[in-house]
Amino acid sequence: MYSFNGRFNNRLDDKNRIRIPAKFKAELGADYKLAFAPGGCIFVLPQSEYRKILDSFGEASIFDVEKQEAIAQFTGMVYDVTEDNQGRILLPAELKEHAGIDKEIVITGAASYLRIESAEKFAKRTAGVNMADVFARLNAIGKGE
Repeated sequence: MYSFNGRFNNRLDDKNRIRIPAKFKAELGADYKLAFAPGGCIFVLPQSEYRKILDSFGEASIFDVEKQEAIAQFTGMVYDVTEDNQGRILLPAELKEHAGIDKEIVITGAASYLRIESAEKFAKRTAGVNMADVFARLNAIGKGE
């Protein structure tokens, strides 16, 4: 089980590259994915988490057009990551646009994966957060609510 926690402010360089912080890279390993995510952010998925997602699709019949379309839409929005010799990864233009990223980003640990989002979107999303509400929602997760 991964334990991605904490957050880091970062910025894209002039060629749309970023470095994943060393704290997170150790857990990610060498083979990880970038994927479109709800809310205009980007998921960074360790290979084992990506495999769990694929396995969760189960034995969807190739003849079930609706399920196959959803699977194809998701897997078509996942990018393999290749680091350059300085440990930087390229943020594909399509993902950058989806997340509304200009230069400034925030990389946040989310237990079993990471989230990348624009610093502006992160600030808006977290402004005025009531921690009592957050803890109530977390408590409900364990109760299946």
